[in-house]
Amino acid sequence: MSNIEKKKFGTEELLVKLSGRIDVTSTPEIEQEVNPELDSISYLTIDMGDVNYISSVGLRAFLSFQKKITPNGQMRIVNIKPEVLEIFKMVGFDKVLNIN
Repeated sequence: MSNIEKKKFGTEELLVKLSGRIDVTSTPEIEQEVNPELDSISYLTIDMGDVNYISSVGLRAFLSFQKKITPNGQMRIVNIKPEVLEIFKMVGFDKVLNIN
């Protein structure tokens, strides 16, 4: 299960801090929290410093977020633990998503 904290900076930037597991159980909640914001922001930062696992369902959600925000802005993923970054690398998402 994942825990979600959102913080908005002005009207254009949203920080989403996730923790725990991003999987088939938690991804719908993450999408429910993030998707409505994507039409009104220019910058989305996803902080994964406390995430210890991401499944393919979570990866697909991140790709979807990027596709929705790209015409108007940028998405970046920060503070990824090495073991979680390895999952991004295994599927090539480290080349598709903006990971800092």
